[in-house]
Amino acid sequence: MIAMVARYALGVVLVLAVLGKARDFTAFRSSLATFGLRGRMAEVGAFTVVTVEALAALAAFSPVADVVVGVMGTCLGASFTAAQTYLLVVGEEAPCLCFGTRERASIRTWARAALVLLAGLALWGAAA
Repeated sequence: MIAMVARYALGVVLVLAVLGKARDFTAFRSSLATFGLRGRMAEVGAFTVVTVEALAALAAFSPVADVVVGVMGTCLGASFTAAQTYLLVVGEEAPCLCFGTRERASIRTWARAALVLLAGLALWGAAA
């Protein structure tokens, strides 16, 4: 039961994240300047993030093993949590565009990233 809830919750969150970024891809790409990615590197970075999120969302709704989806969710969640932690530690209030909104980095955006991490860990742990 835990695996099923974690799997589909992770899938829904990732679909919303992909749709939000796709809605204003240019703004998302520009927001990566906060992390030192500009020009061609920002394009590649933005495309990579959206592609990996989309693949993980598809995996969550497919017959792929729970452990695989859990590992994908854990890796994404760890990356997102690290990025939000960086923004908060350096005092950068740049918009994260996590779900396509220009919401400033805050404990709330950090908590959302941490929830992706926890869902991935829960799914990975339940599958082990």
